[in-house]
Parts: sequence; structure tokens; C-alpha cells
Amino acid sequence: MKKILLILFLTFFCKFYSQEYIIGKVISEQNIQVANVLVINVKTDEKTYTDQDGNFIISAKNGDVIRFVKQKFDRVSYNIQAEDFKKSLVINLMKSSIEIQEIELKNKITGNLREDAKRVEAKQKSKLNGDVNNFILEKTDINILKPSKGEFVQPKGEGFSIGKVIDKWDIIDYSNNILYILGNDYFEQLGLRKEEIAPFINVVIQNMDTKTARKYGYLRSNDIAKFQELAEEKIKTFKKLK
Repeated sequence: MKKILLILFLTFFCKFYSQEYIIGKVISEQNIQVANVLVINVKTDEKTYTDQDGNFIISAKNGDVIRFVKQKFDRVSYNIQAEDFKKSLVINLMKSSIEIQEIELKNKITGNLREDAKRVEAKQKSKLNGDVNNFILEKTDINILKPSKGEFVQPKGEGFSIGKVIDKWDIIDYSNNILYILGNDYFEQLGLRKEEIAPFINVVIQNMDTKTARKYGYLRSNDIAKFQELAEEKIKTFKKLK
């Protein structure tokens, strides 16, 4: 009986230590270690992540394909070869390129480099903020949220309360972001001096529902449109008070 147990133990021991592993490091194009990269053996669906220094270890066999995935980086797939078990791999990730749409300038160039640069910057900020808001409002494809094979699935239940959720913005943040998106030029076109802009913004937003924006910490395109509509109504009254 003891001989049988010894044979079984040795068989298990040999199988366990015959498992081969790939060891390596993931770096960026600037030769910086990249942490929290998802490392997947495509054949076995085994997953792991790189540590804070970009290091990883994952079991594999000759011919397996290891894939490296991280947000804002291009995916990389690597075919395992026999010699890879004798060395440490170095995987390079390249940052994904983002195309920025060209912005058409409707205002005439004044020739003053500083003033023209401000106009371009204000238009770029407004366009970018609108694109981000539209992206946030888009519905997520339900298939993206489904767990893939082997991933942990959270059991369903009633859950529990963790207390009141604190708003990400206060009213000052809301006011500052209105100014950031519209730019000084917008308010100057309404006939306001620089020192009058902040008080005027506060007058306008008193007539707006700011709860949603302050809760989640971003302005939607309809928030900006509502502000501009009220600003056109309030500007005459504001000037009379001044």
C-alpha cells in the first residue's frame, strides 16, 4: 500500500513540475514598464496580469499564442517557441493612435498670434467636450459586458447600501467648467468685461438644474445649450443691474 501511494505521489510531482512557464516583461515604446497588462494564453484561456514592474509569468506550451491587452495600447500577440522557455521575453506595447478631427475656423484671423491661439483653443475645447459627452451618452453593447470563458461572475443578490453618494462637483466646479468650455470670447461677445464673467455665470446657473452634472462630474451638450439660451435672456437684466 505504501509503495502504491509513493508511486502516485511521484507521478503527481513529476506532472506538476513538468508544467512549462513563460516569464517576461512588458514595456512601452519609451522603454517604461507597463503594469496591469492582461496576459492571455489564447489556447488555454489562462489569464494573468503584469505587476507594477511589468513582469509576468504564465503557463504555456510550444506553439501557444500569448496575447497582451491594455486600454489605450495596441494589442500584441506572440507565438511561443521552444527557445522562449530558456529566456525572459520582452514585449513592446505601442500606444494607440487617436485621430483628432480638423476644426474649421469661421472667425477671421486677426494677425495677433496670442488672440488667434486663444480662439483656436476655445473651439477645440468645445468640440472635444461635445464629442466626449456624446460618447458617454451612447448605449454600451451588451455583448461587451458579458463575461468570457473562465472569468469570474459576481453572484446576483440584493446588495447593500454604502451610504450617501457624494457629488463629484460643487457649484464652483460647475461654473468653472461652463467657462472652460465656452471660453472668454463667448462672454466678451455678450458685452461682458472679464471681471463680470464669473458673477454672470452664477446668475444664469441659479435658474438651471445642476444636480445631474454635479453628481457625475461632467456637462452634457444639452446643459451647455440650456446655459446659452438662458444667458441670452439674462444678459440685458444683468447689464442693467451693473
